[in-house]
Amino acid sequence: MTPTPTASVCSREPFQPGRVSRIIQIHPSLHCNLCCKHCYSSSSPDAKQGLGLNPLIDLLEQAAPLGYNVVSLSGGEPFLYPHLSLLAEAAKQLGYFNSVTTNAMLLPAVSKQRILPFFDLIAVSIDGREDAHNTMRNNPNAFAKMLEGVNILKDTGRDFGFIHTALPDSWQLLPWLVEFAQTHKARLLHIHPLERSGRAVKGFESLAFTPIDLHKLYIATHYLQSHCSPDLFLQLDLLHRDNIIGNRNFFFPHPKRRPRPTAKTFSNLFGELIVNEHGDLLPIAHGCPDFFRIGNIHDSLPLDEMIESFIDEKFEPLLELYNQTYNDIAGDETLDIVNYSERLLDNATASPRPSTAHQRQTAVSAAL
Repeated sequence: MTPTPTASVCSREPFQPGRVSRIIQIHPSLHCNLCCKHCYSSSSPDAKQGLGLNPLIDLLEQAAPLGYNVVSLSGGEPFLYPHLSLLAEAAKQLGYFNSVTTNAMLLPAVSKQRILPFFDLIAVSIDGREDAHNTMRNNPNAFAKMLEGVNILKDTGRDFGFIHTALPDSWQLLPWLVEFAQTHKARLLHIHPLERSGRAVKGFESLAFTPIDLHKLYIATHYLQSHCSPDLFLQLDLLHRDNIIGNRNFFFPHPKRRPRPTAKTFSNLFGELIVNEHGDLLPIAHGCPDFFRIGNIHDSLPLDEMIESFIDEKFEPLLELYNQTYNDIAGDETLDIVNYSERLLDNATASPRPSTAHQRQTAVSAAL
């Protein structure tokens, strides 16, 4: 049972469909060669501090016996992280499936190409056609440089895909994105609605997805999936309400009807652990409030003890957060298409107190 939503079009890890992903998502640095308008983490060329290598490797060594099996590296631009090669190599030796999200502009460098064999999947960010991509990236050469990187991935035979930050009108761009991905023999097109955090808060302050926008994005993605090459998977980070209601992956029964988890079973419930640029360990997503902080990679406590302590102190409020989010969705019969992760994070940020969520859980338990 995991409250982490599965993608509505394909699995989170399309190249190993039988594997249940338990993800360590690492943001080792906010250092980036670009200053994108929609960046959820406010990464930039000026943010040059990064996490140390040894604490990250220690974390991965401790996380593997607890069930975590995927390392997902983001940023910033991961290929600017000075320890990327050693970190990725260590993760592979520990048996992790390695993925990395990149703007691909640095891949023409031979030193970066040497790192590629340590990754099972490379996700390349794309914002649209050349002019739109360059405008969003604040760089007139971003698209051309990205294409150079994509051609290198093709030449080296690496599994790669594209990830697109969707805006309300992105449904109109999807046919072009699918054609572009197929032309370049990508295996994945990941469509992720804009996150209202970081630099995007200022750059897109007035932007909002209407229910019609979400419907169009959802329908267009499913339609295109049915008509595109079977070698290309489309992943959309939106869910239909019908996939949530009654689904035990999205709510928890009353505490008396479930056993207390342990550090070894925690990943079965919460399949993603985030390491932010400060080394904080968080559930849910990047930007999760400190209230739900599990620990820090620089703490002296072992990972299993951090998780055990978190379970003792914050597990009930975390479950109540999931139940509150479920209740909000279940109680809104006008709702069809849901950005579940955004709702969960919004609720975590707005009200991490357990009392209100507990009252809501009482109501939904009676309804179920």
